[in-house]
Amino acid sequence: MASSLLARCTCGSTLTRSLRSSPSSFRRPFLSGPKGPAKPGMSPPRTMRPANRNVPKVEPLPPPPPPPPPPPPPPVAPSFVRGSQGGARPDPRGHGARGFEAGRYGSSGDRRQGEPDRRFSGQRDARGTYYPKRRVVPQGPPIGEPSSQQRPPTPERRKLEVNDARRYALERERERLAHVAIDSEKYDPKTKEKIQRSAKAIGYPAEEIGARLDEHRLRSRRQAAPAPVETSARPSSARPVREAVVSEREGRGRERTKDRRGRGGDAGGFKSKKEREAEEREERELERQWAAKKEKEAKLLAQAREREMPQQRAANQVELPSMLRMSDLSQLLRRSMFRVKLAAEQIGLEDTRPERMLVAEDAALIALELGFEPVIDDEAGFDLYPAPPAPPEKLAPRPPITGIFGHVDHGKTSLLDALRSTSVAAGEAGGITQHIGAFEVSVNAMVANLRAKTEGLPAPPPYEPKEGDPTITFLDTPGHAAFTAMRARGAGVTDVVVLVVAADDGVKPQTEEVIGLIKSAPDVSPVVAITKVDKPGVDTKKVKHGLMAAGIDVEELGGEIPCVEVSSVTGQGLAELLETISAIAEVKELKAEREGRVEGRVLEARVDHGRGNVATILVTRGRLHSTASLVAGTTWARVRTLLPPSGEPVEAAYPGQPVEVTGWRELPEAGDLVLEAESEDDAKKCIANRLRRQEDEKMMSEVEVINEKQKRDAEIQAIRRAEERKARDVGLRGNAVSHAGDVAVEQLTASSGDEVKERLLVIKADVSGTVEAVVGSLEGIGNKEAKVKIIRADVGDVHEGDLDLARTAGAVIIGFNVEASASIMRQAAQHPPVTVHISPIIYRLVEIVRKETAALLPPRIEVRVHGEATVQQIFEIKVKGRKTPKVIAGSRCSNGVFSKARKVRVVRNGETIHTGTVETLKQVKKDVLEVQKGVECGIAIEEFDDLRPEDLIQSIEEISVAREL
Repeated sequence: MASSLLARCTCGSTLTRSLRSSPSSFRRPFLSGPKGPAKPGMSPPRTMRPANRNVPKVEPLPPPPPPPPPPPPPPVAPSFVRGSQGGARPDPRGHGARGFEAGRYGSSGDRRQGEPDRRFSGQRDARGTYYPKRRVVPQGPPIGEPSSQQRPPTPERRKLEVNDARRYALERERERLAHVAIDSEKYDPKTKEKIQRSAKAIGYPAEEIGARLDEHRLRSRRQAAPAPVETSARPSSARPVREAVVSEREGRGRERTKDRRGRGGDAGGFKSKKEREAEEREERELERQWAAKKEKEAKLLAQAREREMPQQRAANQVELPSMLRMSDLSQLLRRSMFRVKLAAEQIGLEDTRPERMLVAEDAALIALELGFEPVIDDEAGFDLYPAPPAPPEKLAPRPPITGIFGHVDHGKTSLLDALRSTSVAAGEAGGITQHIGAFEVSVNAMVANLRAKTEGLPAPPPYEPKEGDPTITFLDTPGHAAFTAMRARGAGVTDVVVLVVAADDGVKPQTEEVIGLIKSAPDVSPVVAITKVDKPGVDTKKVKHGLMAAGIDVEELGGEIPCVEVSSVTGQGLAELLETISAIAEVKELKAEREGRVEGRVLEARVDHGRGNVATILVTRGRLHSTASLVAGTTWARVRTLLPPSGEPVEAAYPGQPVEVTGWRELPEAGDLVLEAESEDDAKKCIANRLRRQEDEKMMSEVEVINEKQKRDAEIQAIRRAEERKARDVGLRGNAVSHAGDVAVEQLTASSGDEVKERLLVIKADVSGTVEAVVGSLEGIGNKEAKVKIIRADVGDVHEGDLDLARTAGAVIIGFNVEASASIMRQAAQHPPVTVHISPIIYRLVEIVRKETAALLPPRIEVRVHGEATVQQIFEIKVKGRKTPKVIAGSRCSNGVFSKARKVRVVRNGETIHTGTVETLKQVKKDVLEVQKGVECGIAIEEFDDLRPEDLIQSIEEISVAREL
């Protein structure tokens, strides 16, 4: 019965039920019928019965104790046995001749003559029934042979055998369905769906069928098949078999060969040699395509990595020059000075001052500590830096650089004019060009002339300067509030600061600002000069006490700061002031190198007609010769001429001397550091690298602004989406409900939602220093509703390009100490007109721009009350065609003139409850236009009937008033 069920088993469920009914079938071998060749003409029976059905039963002995389970037999190679017709056949189960002969042929089986038994071979029989491949299990003695070891199975063993058979059947059925599903592309969609349902029923992941198709196909085809075996004798009734190949998974799905044995359908059969060769060629082609695909993917991946690696390296790479300062390295790495100092300490550097010069190796180690990949490239990282300090024996004395600082109109210009005129009268080489901003005087000549003037003595003979005579370089700085940056820049290059304070005015805002600059620069020595002492009634002690209150301790009050009382008119104290400055310079021992590459500072720059771009430079170190190549900021110059304050060209300039330098390609910025390059090529290379870094920094700042704006917009959108979801949850739409998040949205969109009006300006000035001052004075004008935006700030007179830019952008041109030709003014008057304001006084320009910006503000509405009427009694009058009665307020005019033409407002208990117009104004029964004070009248207000006694009705006028900043 077990063999019959197994022969008809087509799926895992049927096999499981068969095994459950006969669990011991796997340990019983099937016996064949009588040996010998089949009789001719005998047709095979249609049913299969067990071969041992006629064997007499043997009564089993009483069960002894169960022996230990035998060890698993070693794997046996497939054995070839001879069948009934003498043909050599491989044993599909590997059980040897006995097992093969015992289960191959039987007198009552349903196989054809010569048909192998496929029941446990993992193949299909002639009917297409698939038999899972059976595992090798220990075989007992054949049934019918007496044996003392044969015992009936115990319940525990029977249960184990059933579970083992069920699990084995499920595994084989799952494997079969997997192979069938892999080749399911040969079936129609309906069959595919059926296969997937079957696979899902037994737990096989059907969704992976298509993905594992090529993998399983290649794996099955790689398995080596045995060589074909030809049979020497075949039954006459059987179909001729040309070649037989026994493989483990033979017969999967529908085969395409014409040499099938048995019935057609899903059973399949053996394949011909051509088909095997075709499959091998297909397999090799698939393997080649697969290898080519993998190779292409690997190549693309390698190329992508190669493209990414330079980008990653470029993001972290930093190009270092051969030598640079700590502060320069901080700017180059875009890291704070604190982090750079920490990295320097980690690599063992003790001196971490910002001005410390680093060699390339130390800078590279610091960059590595900060996560960068340093590249020492003198071409890409080339730049000019100040040289390290020279040894003391190479230094020579230099004149002190003295700055004149103080409040506006405190006598700074008069003091400098007195010094210059004295110097010029004495015939000394001194600065007389006021716009230079710096001049040099000889101390000996000036003191002699000043003493002769103050004591009434005749003027001394002209003084001939000698080598080594002490000199003083004076810097003139403006005192207006707009020139804060210029004063700070002047204080940065000075050795001595002369704080000018008027005796009749005392300490003022700019005076306090200069005091702050003095305190922030410990290397600067201050001297107080109290001017205008020649005026009657001045109190210098009061001024000194005011200075002490501001933080300046003068010597007369127990401090250390010298104080000199001077007069520019009489010359009083000027000689003493010069001697004090000279003494301070001697105490400080001011020295500098007089040879070597030059270093300096740009005091101011301008465009001079006939000479081009001109910059005033104060030499602080080295020797500036007339053929040097200079670099300042992002521009460079090949020096053409050196013009000192005397006006006569010179061949060289030394530390402490101010000179005008021509030959600049572009105007440098005031305050830029001037360095000398070895050649023009080095200067061009340095400027190119600086411009590249400046462009990178600008791009980075723009990226940060864009990222910040995108982040802000994303936050706004997120809040809005959250509020929309809340509104949908409660069933509301639009503005029907107000949430707390609306406040957040309003706060985030306040800056973007409120349009700030801008007054666009084009600024022109005579020199770069004044451009900076004008920009600093004007860019802060405005409020939250209107402000100033500067679209261009340049040096030089107004030209056509400025007009075109202003006309296109709708801007106003502001000129400080420049000119605009008549043709320029005519073009400015053309349509559309361009407003041009030019003035040599900066505070006038500030007032003009303030008015221009205030014109952008919406006007302020002021309300003026012309008359008042107090309600005495309320009357209601029925009007034809009106549902409600008309309300008339019987009133008395208490103040002014009550007019019907003006607006009215109703005031009740001090609060305005309505503003509208008068519909009717009657006196007795007569319509009137106005009512004088003390007259009774009747007033009806349009679209307002809520009038009560004691209400105050005011006749008002709204006036638009221009606002001011």
